[in-house]
Amino acid sequence: MRFQIAFHTPFRVATGRAGEGSDTTVDRQTPLPASSLKGVMRSAARDVLRLAPGWVDAVYGTAWQESPWSWSDATPQAGTPAQVRVRARIQIAQDTATVVDGALAIAEEFHAAGAEFTITRSGWLEPDLVAAHEAVLVASARAVTAVGGVRRRGLGWVSITPSDPPWPGDEGQVPAYVDRLLATLAALPDREVPR
Repeated sequence: MRFQIAFHTPFRVATGRAGEGSDTTVDRQTPLPASSLKGVMRSAARDVLRLAPGWVDAVYGTAWQESPWSWSDATPQAGTPAQVRVRARIQIAQDTATVVDGALAIAEEFHAAGAEFTITRSGWLEPDLVAAHEAVLVASARAVTAVGGVRRRGLGWVSITPSDPPWPGDEGQVPAYVDRLLATLAALPDREVPR
């Protein structure tokens, strides 16, 4: 399965290290790693789509059961500009309305127009469960609205669209596609998922 990401704002997946004049840096080689993509998709399946926990665990895995799917890192689309910029942030004291001493933070963020990633089946899966798993993955991807850190403060807003299988290009076809996807998700039993 292949997915396209459209970035509506810059994003930041922090490395946890300072450097190059910034308190927070991003990885220039892998700005949006597979683990972040899998995490936001799992969160969308659980919190936005509210799928049964057994299905979320079956598709995304648990500490004791690997996912039958593997995510690739997102790679910026060829021909689209991608660059790292810095953003400054300060903290204002409530009582004085001035900047708190030592509260200036400089953080890197990644600017890109788009990227793509893949999800491939890497483990055994009952043949009759493949369509349900794929429906969960596509619905989860479409439910993701932001990636990386500081998502509630304007960074990382995205749209994720499947390109293989293709999302309908004609707006008139989208409702039928979404109806089929919702019907597949609605048919998922709430009972424990077979593995």
